[in-house]
Amino acid sequence: MFHQNRSPSLLSCLDPTTGRININKFMLYSRFICDDVQARTNAILAKSDCLSTDGYDNTEDPESVQSPQRNRGDVRRGWTFDDIEECTAVSQEVHRVFFGKFIEFSSTVLYNKYVVYPKNFEEAKDHMKEFTVAGLPGALGSTDATHITTWQCEYNLRNNHLGGKSTSTTRSYNITVNHRRRILHSTRGGPGRWNDKTMVLFDTFVRGIRDGDHLNDVEFELFERRHGHIITIKYRGGYVIVDNGYLRWSATVPPYKVTNKLTEIRWSKWVESMRKDVECAFGILKGRWRILKTGVRVQGVESVDKVWLTCCALHNWLLEIDGLGAGWQSRILPLTSEWEGNLGEVDCEGLTQNVILLTTAGALQPCNYDTSGMGTGDDVNPTDEIHPADLDNEDVYDDDAINGENIRQTSELGLGYFRSRLVEHFDILFKQNKIQWPARRGTQPNLIQT
Repeated sequence: MFHQNRSPSLLSCLDPTTGRININKFMLYSRFICDDVQARTNAILAKSDCLSTDGYDNTEDPESVQSPQRNRGDVRRGWTFDDIEECTAVSQEVHRVFFGKFIEFSSTVLYNKYVVYPKNFEEAKDHMKEFTVAGLPGALGSTDATHITTWQCEYNLRNNHLGGKSTSTTRSYNITVNHRRRILHSTRGGPGRWNDKTMVLFDTFVRGIRDGDHLNDVEFELFERRHGHIITIKYRGGYVIVDNGYLRWSATVPPYKVTNKLTEIRWSKWVESMRKDVECAFGILKGRWRILKTGVRVQGVESVDKVWLTCCALHNWLLEIDGLGAGWQSRILPLTSEWEGNLGEVDCEGLTQNVILLTTAGALQPCNYDTSGMGTGDDVNPTDEIHPADLDNEDVYDDDAINGENIRQTSELGLGYFRSRLVEHFDILFKQNKIQWPARRGTQPNLIQT
């Protein structure tokens, strides 16, 4: 009944006349599944026996024992427990109990092992390489929030979980990733009604950077123009790049929203491009784990948080296994992962093309360029009270009086001042043709020097 070179499906068990499952065919199908599972189990055991003490495979034909590895994708298809029961002949209750224990283990043990945020310079320097090459020294990642649909939200919490970008109940998560899409930290879930400004208050990693508890020993240098000369000023502390939905902290640096200066427009375009790594991480997570895309159907928001943390841990684990989490030391690397394809055919061809795009007149968008010379209106910040240090004004601080050691603490600076220093540093390197786009693939070797 079944083709010997092709795995059967439940469709083969249907009666063509009635459209119902034929019991005899289904019993044969179940027997086939059980025999196949037993054969794969024996192959895995044989595989482990064939491994030498140094960890290398001594078998001549490992193809037969690699087939179970390729079938791990079944857990990523968003199946319900009923679907799994039909395909494994194991009851829904067994899978439900196992799933609960699995996410409990993965959200604690695996998450604490594979999702670790840096606390000092030694731990952070590996994450800062790509940003330093791109003209953003001191940055170690991008931060943003995403929403996950929660179908089984408790009734007393439903009102708080409605709103945001979805008409369904959702949980909001704030994560920080480096440029290689490795997750450095994730908050536990918050109600979907909470925006980025609220979620960052519960982010212990970003708040630790802002309060000086984390990365306080990170030091970097920025170029500045003074009296016709270019000097170097040291800064202490790190920061992450975000969008304009976050609080105006020097630890969370967004691009300019309204400006008419070419230097600020160019820098903002570059930061927006670099910040796409966190958006890509969201796409990878929801592409790998269908449960995040279609919505979590387990009961309770705490279980939803466990599912999210489990997916984050497995994401970082797969990056290590596939060799995609290592530093981008060269732009000539083969495809080392079965998860990676043509990347949407949007690979960067080189630095020159990106620099040309930045210098074209298209960078001056009409919605941001002020041709009247009258400045912005009162509707830019209609109700928010902004501290003078957060205004985009370079004259807020006296450069010679910030620190006697000539080292500026980023956590004590206002966003407006600190961002203006980053823009000037980027503009100096840009005119010296020293800005490079970090890429793992391409033709130019040794992009990042260690």
